[in-house]
Amino acid sequence: MQNYLMTIALGPVQEFIAAARRTADLSAGSKLLVNLATHLAKWLQNEHHAELIFPANTQTGAPNKLLFTVSGEPHKIAHAAREEAHQYLREQWDKCAKSLPPAVQSLLDIELVNWQLKNFLEFYAAWVPLNGDYRQARTRLEQLLAGRKSLRDFKQPPLNPKRPKSPLDPSMDSAFKTEAHGDGFRAPEQAKSAPLRLKPRETLDAISIIKRVSGGRGVPSTREMAFRAIEHVLPQEACDAYRALQDWQDRLGVDDLSDLVYQANFRRLCEERGLLQEDEINEQQMGEICAYASKIQRALREKGLSEELLSYYAILAADGDRMGATLDALESVDEHRRFSRQVDEFAKLVPPIVEAHKGFPVYCGGDDVLALLPVNYALACAHKLQETFRSCMRAVAPQDTPPPTLSAGIAIVHAKENLQVALEWARAAEKHAKETRNALAVARYPRSGAMNRARTPWERFEEWGFWENAFRKGLADALPYELRQLARDYCKLKPRADILRGEALRVLERKEKPQSDIAIPDWVQTVDDLCALSELMLIARFLADYPEVGA
Repeated sequence: MQNYLMTIALGPVQEFIAAARRTADLSAGSKLLVNLATHLAKWLQNEHHAELIFPANTQTGAPNKLLFTVSGEPHKIAHAAREEAHQYLREQWDKCAKSLPPAVQSLLDIELVNWQLKNFLEFYAAWVPLNGDYRQARTRLEQLLAGRKSLRDFKQPPLNPKRPKSPLDPSMDSAFKTEAHGDGFRAPEQAKSAPLRLKPRETLDAISIIKRVSGGRGVPSTREMAFRAIEHVLPQEACDAYRALQDWQDRLGVDDLSDLVYQANFRRLCEERGLLQEDEINEQQMGEICAYASKIQRALREKGLSEELLSYYAILAADGDRMGATLDALESVDEHRRFSRQVDEFAKLVPPIVEAHKGFPVYCGGDDVLALLPVNYALACAHKLQETFRSCMRAVAPQDTPPPTLSAGIAIVHAKENLQVALEWARAAEKHAKETRNALAVARYPRSGAMNRARTPWERFEEWGFWENAFRKGLADALPYELRQLARDYCKLKPRADILRGEALRVLERKEKPQSDIAIPDWVQTVDDLCALSELMLIARFLADYPEVGA
């Protein structure tokens, strides 16, 4: 029987994961895709005796693209796999729908729900005979898959002119019946609490309902991620209040300690979960918790940590460089499978690395990583991820082929920023890093004012820590602005490197403290380089306001 090399690609990926209003939506979308791909990989193994190449196994979850060898009729296997994927989505919907209150279930437009479940998934398959030359077969397979993707299916959704769009996915209509909307939709009371947690006028499509219901609890909020940047100083600065709030966190079953530290969040939490009505807490105890929170906030202010500073968190997006070129150099199925095992090993190591840096791993599909992190842990986490990736790839890179590297983008954003917009910023930073490859790009988006963005190759990663420490030791805050102004003054003159560096050194000497050992880096040779340095320094100055990790 003829053997085939076959691939299946599932989508959408980035757009689907990014379709989120809260971090729980984000995590649920990621898990849904990973679980779907893993389910499909296991089904192919069990039902069609497929031999997986990528991923090498299904123990760490599968990425959105599967590569395997199989015998039989590939077109029938592809059709059956598509039906199995749709059936998996249907089972997830049935499970979520059963958890909804009857009053909410009665408002659902089942006909539209069925259409959305059937037409949401992007499913692409391609196959070629495997006749001994694996390298040539895989090249041809990728060409066929690219051609199939260029012929995307565009299906016209049902017309519902009076029905609003889903806020998580504006291409989808609300899954609630038209009569439920009337002149203005109002979510029923049962839908405002768990598991849907709808805002008064929020509507969702069928797939977003699955995300919202399966998201549940246990995913840190953006405010919690911002709070973790300073949590490690609380045992020294406000130990009694910190321990007391931790005890209350356990007693009330609250996921985020920041919900108790910030009183506005705590009062909202009490209202959403009905803590006062259910006698889990009384007014006196509520006052005690607020008093502990006030003590913590006062201690942070005394340490110079403003509430504005504690409102930012980081989103990290990372991706492997030259992965395609490395795969093209593999000569056999066994070589590719060994390579896949190392990619799987990296994917398995990502969550503990992110969690060790107080973060939350949202998605890891092979070499593709998305994570939420506290601001002052984000750069160290990115550096550890690239070291781990380099170590994993070095062992399996073909001879005469440079091993793949990892590029990472970090967006520092306000906790109240729209989550979908924040994710776009993180992806933009990742794209900026990949323009030069093997690099880190950091972008800071203040609540007001212009964005700052800087990029460094990994071999210059130490510069971030150097400038952070320089500002902590008293380097003038105005220095980056003066260097940027100098670059603007000289932008049309295009001065020689020695003249530009001399002028920059003159500015630096006016701003640095006596006995300090600071110099303009050697890589600064042009006006563009000077602008890049000033951007790096502006971000480093912001990072320097945070307490050092472990301090």
